[in-house]
Amino acid sequence: MTTALPFAAAALLIACVACTGSASTPTLAPPTPTATVTVEPAPPAPKGTLRVGVVGLAPHRDMHTLVSEWATLFGPGPSYGRLMRFSLAQADVPTLEVECDLCESWRFVDDVTAEFTLSPQARWQPQEGFASRPVTPQDVVFSLDRMRSPGFPHAVLLDSVTAIEPSGERTVRFELRFPDPDLPLKLASPYAVIVAPEALDGVDLRTGGVVGSGPWLFQQGASGQVALTAWESHATGTNTQRIEFHISANREVAVRQLRLGRVDMTQAPNEEWPALAEEGFSSEVVMRSGRGVIFGLNSARPPFDDKEVRRAAFLAMDPGAALDETFRIGAVSTGLPLAERTWALSGQEIDTAFADPASARTKLDASGSQKDFTLVVANFGETYVAHGRLLASQLAEAGFDVEVEVLSRAAYLDRVWVERDYEAFVGPMPPVDTPNAFLLGLAHSGGVSNVTGGTAALDERIERQAVELDGAVRAELARKIQRTILDEALFFMAASSAERWVFNDRVEGFVPYMPMGAGDLWASIVVVDDEGA
Repeated sequence: MTTALPFAAAALLIACVACTGSASTPTLAPPTPTATVTVEPAPPAPKGTLRVGVVGLAPHRDMHTLVSEWATLFGPGPSYGRLMRFSLAQADVPTLEVECDLCESWRFVDDVTAEFTLSPQARWQPQEGFASRPVTPQDVVFSLDRMRSPGFPHAVLLDSVTAIEPSGERTVRFELRFPDPDLPLKLASPYAVIVAPEALDGVDLRTGGVVGSGPWLFQQGASGQVALTAWESHATGTNTQRIEFHISANREVAVRQLRLGRVDMTQAPNEEWPALAEEGFSSEVVMRSGRGVIFGLNSARPPFDDKEVRRAAFLAMDPGAALDETFRIGAVSTGLPLAERTWALSGQEIDTAFADPASARTKLDASGSQKDFTLVVANFGETYVAHGRLLASQLAEAGFDVEVEVLSRAAYLDRVWVERDYEAFVGPMPPVDTPNAFLLGLAHSGGVSNVTGGTAALDERIERQAVELDGAVRAELARKIQRTILDEALFFMAASSAERWVFNDRVEGFVPYMPMGAGDLWASIVVVDDEGA
């Protein structure tokens, strides 16, 4: 059994503006003022209301048929319930750990059967023309069958499922084609929302009202601004009464609104953080799994068909130093989305594959292989190019003869991810959300998005973990797979995607986790208001 990452996901590379950090822009001298400009003071912040500066809009509101992190984070997504949600427990690395949302329990009955029992407290929000009632197994079946309709963008999440059926008053049964340990993670996807069938009668879900079973009541104004109001009857509740997403033309405008006190938090270009810190703001870096810049070697083409030359290339580079000098935020890893924190390699296990140029030169000389090759660098901005050139210089210092070829986004996609016509490359990878999408699609030698090659031993381990339902056994396999990827020197994530969120002193409890672009974190934030405000 194999499941591959749909290659259509690679097309998202074209739309990627910045997978980590942000490129610096030149500072222009201010024009000579000709008149005095009075800046209106910010209005008092509404008590219990979190104001978030955001950029962009969602194209519509149908979560099953769109691909939009704006919708999952700042749109209707947080108003809906899912069978599972992501745990906000603190961890040293971003993980995909899940817990029940609409369910109260779940289990694998056997290798190809899973059951989810709904919580008796799971209810639909009351809306005009729609009375609140319990969420039923029939609602779940209708919703997930709709999501996996042929041609729908998230049908692949349930590609292991043959049937979804009610199996009791509060129980839903999933029959599977093959064991799928990623199923609970997929059901936590912010697109796997449960909708009320009767709320869709005569309603276009793309433009109509939102009837959800989540903790927030959704409102959207004519200008596009979204407000989420806490639904007091939700079982778990929220720490904030209301969230307003204020739309700005770009990040610079959103940061200006933060400085003026018109919003409480926003995502900021990383290069602006030192000045914002001086002004008294706080920040958190949100690490995004399954997204980032990957460095890969073509094991089917000289000189990297020689494993020792590939190892020499890894040892020649210090990716942590390159990351600190260019993107400045993010992390170096294998790139594998981690189902649990027990999957993570230690920093030492990752570091031993790199930053030893003396050993790199020794291996390279001993191999007798050619030392010249071309490094393809994807031009997704100045920082990406600078990062690629820095890695090339590290390789050259260890004895490689490196020619850098900078390609446009479209040319990079075609050359590397379609034609596999390269010796080495560095650039964004197709985004993936689940462990098996990454391992079977990108790391397995037969994966539809594999561009670096692999080994029979690596493929065998990937296939074993793909159907392993014992969490401890799967975690050990995942660690072995990552160590093998580094030992074989096939690829690594040179800069994981990361975002810096900056906020004022009204904001507490910001948990920097947005797995799969889910907006579960909003319920954890506490708004601190002055006494008497």
